[in-house]
Amino acid sequence: MKQLFRTIVFLSIGCLSACSIFQKDSFEGDWTLKLSGAIQETFNFQISPTNEFSFSQLVSYGGRDYDVSIKGKIGNDGKIKADIMAEGQIMGDLVGMMTYENGNGKWGASILSGVWTATKK
Repeated sequence: MKQLFRTIVFLSIGCLSACSIFQKDSFEGDWTLKLSGAIQETFNFQISPTNEFSFSQLVSYGGRDYDVSIKGKIGNDGKIKADIMAEGQIMGDLVGMMTYENGNGKWGASILSGVWTATKK
């Protein structure tokens, strides 16, 4: 009986440790990205277990709505590189650094540019 109890306690501690590491020491999860500069826009998105992401939404600029997509990946060192696409064409990029909790950098698309910040939810 003692051995069974020890095994259960050991497995429970292991699961709790793994779960907290998964959430704290990973880019994976739900994020908010805020663009500022030529465009002020907020995106909600998810980063996958492979540190990849892809999201899109309508963005208004110059009296028109554009279907804007951002697709990229975060390196193990936290460097982020993503393509900014509008109406299916690559228009620019988003670069910077991420931690497991937040990030920041700059973006540029055609004649528009600015900075960005990201926060994990």
